[in-house]
Amino acid sequence: MLRQDKTTSKNMRDLRLQGPYRKYIPYNIFELCGIGHLNALDYIFAFLVVVANFTLISRLHSSSFWNRPWDNHGEEELSQLIQFYVDKAFYIHELPPFTIQFYSIVRRLKIAENLRYVSLLLNSSTLGFLFLILRRINCSYVISATGLLILSTWETFRNEGTVISFDSLEWCLFSVVIYSLISVSTVKQGTTRWFAHLVTLSISLGLAISSKFIGVVTWAFVILSLVRQFDRLISDIKVTTSQIVRFIILCVLFVLVVPGSIFIISYSNLLTNFKTDTPQFSKYMSTFFKSYLRGPQLQPSRLYYGSTITLRHLDSMVGYLASHDISYPSDADEQLVTLSFEEFNVDNEWVVEHPTLNLNFSEVHHADQLTPVEFGQDIKLRHKSTGKLLRASTAKPPISEQDYDFQISCTKDSDYEGGMDETWDVLLIKDETNNDKKNNADDKYVKPLRSEMRFYNNGQRCGLLSHDLRLPEWGRFEQEVLCMENPVTPRTTFVIDSVQLPVDFQVPMMEYYMSEINSSAEVNHTLSWSQLFHLLGEYIFKQYKYNYYIKYGKNKVSFEDAFAVEKWPITLDAESPVWFNFAWYGSILSMFIFLCVQCKRMICWNPWSTAEASFSIHWDIYNEFGWKCIIGWFLHFYIFTMSPHFNLGKTLYFQSFFFSVLCLLESLDFLTKQMVERSCQL
Repeated sequence: MLRQDKTTSKNMRDLRLQGPYRKYIPYNIFELCGIGHLNALDYIFAFLVVVANFTLISRLHSSSFWNRPWDNHGEEELSQLIQFYVDKAFYIHELPPFTIQFYSIVRRLKIAENLRYVSLLLNSSTLGFLFLILRRINCSYVISATGLLILSTWETFRNEGTVISFDSLEWCLFSVVIYSLISVSTVKQGTTRWFAHLVTLSISLGLAISSKFIGVVTWAFVILSLVRQFDRLISDIKVTTSQIVRFIILCVLFVLVVPGSIFIISYSNLLTNFKTDTPQFSKYMSTFFKSYLRGPQLQPSRLYYGSTITLRHLDSMVGYLASHDISYPSDADEQLVTLSFEEFNVDNEWVVEHPTLNLNFSEVHHADQLTPVEFGQDIKLRHKSTGKLLRASTAKPPISEQDYDFQISCTKDSDYEGGMDETWDVLLIKDETNNDKKNNADDKYVKPLRSEMRFYNNGQRCGLLSHDLRLPEWGRFEQEVLCMENPVTPRTTFVIDSVQLPVDFQVPMMEYYMSEINSSAEVNHTLSWSQLFHLLGEYIFKQYKYNYYIKYGKNKVSFEDAFAVEKWPITLDAESPVWFNFAWYGSILSMFIFLCVQCKRMICWNPWSTAEASFSIHWDIYNEFGWKCIIGWFLHFYIFTMSPHFNLGKTLYFQSFFFSVLCLLESLDFLTKQMVERSCQL
């Protein structure tokens, strides 16, 4: 009560400083007014909130509930990924690695036998930091306790605390980030406490972006908030140049460099932890990445006619050119050609035939008698398991039916020699090599694993290509393959992933390891910085595409409109109590009212007025943190409207809901204090 009276008395005084022409608000106005100062009672209360919530929820359920088998897909998936990490086996998942690393460390060190309790502790800690955040922005104890009640009542939040969750750790780190950010903006710059909060912000932010990619949006929000703080700093004429420079250097170091370094270190740890290949995941990776997992790949130095090859489409997630014993619905005589998602499948194998010669390999006894394939030469591709030739025809593809699209199929039988429609010209796009020699005589030859090429059909004068469009169920949901005039180069790029020679004797071989060609038996397995960042970039890109194209690619048709991102703010959990409706919709309404108030201010603003505006610290707090809540809510909500798939759970709305609740509670606190001040004036 004494503290409240002290704050009120300060609010009655005008703490603005006199500038050359008018009064201005100093950058540390909150510190001057005692805003954001927490005492021992606040920290004790926050600790009790954590303990009370953990104890209450843990005792609310029996021990059999906490020790039950994994009963939802999320727990099974997370448990499997933890085991992959512990076993040093390769995996790919849509989220950054820190959540897996965190739970793996907890399990390895036996900190907690039941990881569900760890998730509950993280959720309880989120509540504790929410209380501290509300106290930082000068909300009363009653308003702060109301915030705890609102968040703890949200059914989605409560459920995540009773399972092993990807979200609990991210939510806890997010609350630490917001608490540290507000502390940095309220505590006096340059003090030990300010520096401690900046370091905490830096570390928690780095761990947040290493836990879920939504942390990158939080990172952007933090940068915008510090830009706003920088604007207030340079507006204060008493701030020296050295203070401004120090602020910039520390922010760049602790808000850009350190979080980014933590993110890279987390991924580096993951990549170097992969010691065992897992084909079910590694099939999605490039030849470069697979050689890192599987070691050097021994392949012929050139491609020879008669070889059996597998072709991989570089622009696709997996993309092995394949043909299945399935006819097109519109043409029963033509066999389906697709890009397969399976790496080791006989349907992916093609025999490279000479366009005019029938080669008899029983009479070949030396490598010099083999005919290598050169760029610009014609070939025929015969499907090994069915004996049919790959062809382009004037028929329209099953999905893409533009005038310039041609159907790709396998036709006839093993005795058919083919014509112009079955003849393909091999054109070079790029050739990876580890030497810098120019005009190398070997450059004209097609080389497995290294040569990126495209295939041009001589009969229809079109290029073989594929895209991410999937065939219906009759086509096994695999990618459509077609032929097109003047196609985009990335969609036509193929590489030879494996080669089986048509003869048994030895031919010149080479070892391929991470884009390097090694003639010696010794291979340097130490990653260079360029190789590390190459692996890192590819892994993150594959995570993104794995999420929307592989994991949820076939489930778009089962999308329920009730979970549309645009309906999140107005869609309640069915199991939440009735009174929670007021808090849910009130949080959205409070942001709308705040924007209306700001619009009214802009409309009524008179730039030529000479009257001095009145000062109210309560209004300054409401205005400052209200804008932060609006921007934070929008950034964390809008990003999901751009999602390439629709399988988005309500848990992803947590950050936006967190900001909307802060806006609601700050609005209530501001309204309450305004009413108290007016009643005191009467």
